[in-house]
Amino acid sequence: MSLKTCSLKHLILAAALLACGPDDDAGPAATCPLDQVTRMAAPPRGWQPGFDRWLSLQTFGDHIFYRFDPRTDPTPTYWMIDRCGGEPERFTPATARMTRFTGLETDEGWLLYAQDGDRHVILDRLDVPGFEAPRPVPGLPAGKFIASASALGMYFSSLPEAPNNLTGVAGIGARAYAIYLHHGDPDVPVVQLGVRIVTFQSAGDRLFMLDDDGDLRDVDPGTGASELVLAGVRRFTVSDAARRLIWQQLGDDVSEPIFLRDLDTGEDRQIAVNDFTALSWNRPGDRDTPGTGTWAFAAEGAYAALYGPAHALVAVVRTADGVAIEPPAGVRLRGTLGRGFALSRDHDDETAWLRWDPATDALHEWYRGPVGGSLQLFAVADDSVDYIDIDEGGFSGVLWRADHRTGEATMLIPRVGVSTLVLEDGRYLTALPSRAYSPFDLVVFDPDTGRYTTVAADVDDFRYFPDQGLLYLGGDDGPGLWAAPIPPR
Repeated sequence: MSLKTCSLKHLILAAALLACGPDDDAGPAATCPLDQVTRMAAPPRGWQPGFDRWLSLQTFGDHIFYRFDPRTDPTPTYWMIDRCGGEPERFTPATARMTRFTGLETDEGWLLYAQDGDRHVILDRLDVPGFEAPRPVPGLPAGKFIASASALGMYFSSLPEAPNNLTGVAGIGARAYAIYLHHGDPDVPVVQLGVRIVTFQSAGDRLFMLDDDGDLRDVDPGTGASELVLAGVRRFTVSDAARRLIWQQLGDDVSEPIFLRDLDTGEDRQIAVNDFTALSWNRPGDRDTPGTGTWAFAAEGAYAALYGPAHALVAVVRTADGVAIEPPAGVRLRGTLGRGFALSRDHDDETAWLRWDPATDALHEWYRGPVGGSLQLFAVADDSVDYIDIDEGGFSGVLWRADHRTGEATMLIPRVGVSTLVLEDGRYLTALPSRAYSPFDLVVFDPDTGRYTTVAADVDDFRYFPDQGLLYLGGDDGPGLWAAPIPPR
């Protein structure tokens, strides 16, 4: 297939007259709807690009936060603008100590949090005009925490005093955390979910939390109230779709039984034994491969597989009744692929990747290449797998589709970035490294014509909005925050 290229260069040049920004005399530009490349904001007057520049942006709904400072700037300046345009505002509560902006979407709009030294604060309700005075997250005790947003609220997990490589397992001195949840009301305190928690997992509107004593609790994230599910648990994993929980009993640290629990009936059934516990905790001197001793549920939770040493596929069970399923011989477990599992098998100096469906025992090879090659799964369907065969640079590769029905592999895109998505019309939007690994060229590829269309070149950071197009910082026609439509076919 021949490749043709075209450019939006004329649109970018025309858009230079529409520039606006903190110290620009031009008026704000509207970008919803968007029909041409538009500079939404310029950097502050006197700004000069440097080698250590850091043009970055964050999005919280329709709110865009961006900065033009060098990475080492001790007093970074943040600006805020609506993605549909308007006058940029300097985010005045930001100080040299305030970092790690994190947003939570609530019924009343977006709430912005930040880390101010060792404390976490609520900065602003973004959908309320004006900036509010920062205030501490109510009820959160003193100490160092990491904040992370979720559908249930904003989690605050304490930083262990003595961090180590032991994670997710009880009874061996692994990293343990105090965990709190804030539900997004600035006037309501956080809820304490647990202390000395080694791992937790959500299941519907509930949380399963395991502490270092081996107590597994079912926790209400709204109130923090909990009830004991099991005692003496080494580690666990849960499938909410299948209503099944797999747990390993805390025992002699040599050979420990593993059980399957029906969450609706509370019935337990032993399904395996972990007799390689010495390699399962990532202890110094005993390390094998990450994930050893853990279980993976395939999609919908109908089957589960146990990772053994060096990715060996040790056991597979049907979760409806705990019946063991015989796996293919000589394979290694690499993850899940839809309702089945991703496996690999070595052949001299080559590695074959396979998809195994335990329901039908169908085994399909979808890739074969040099040992140590790097792949990235792109899409999985019942009858095919799309994957990127990544080149040595690690930032781009070739997108292939392997058809399980025919056994054939078809090249979909001859060069694609590892950050790629499919547009509604079937074209691909991809970010290709323009030099070394950064900045990026934002390119649309049409598989019907083999044509690449460059939307923007030398971009430092970007976001895609399906109803609008691209917002990006940088570009080869001048610094600033830009908006660009996806070009029509």
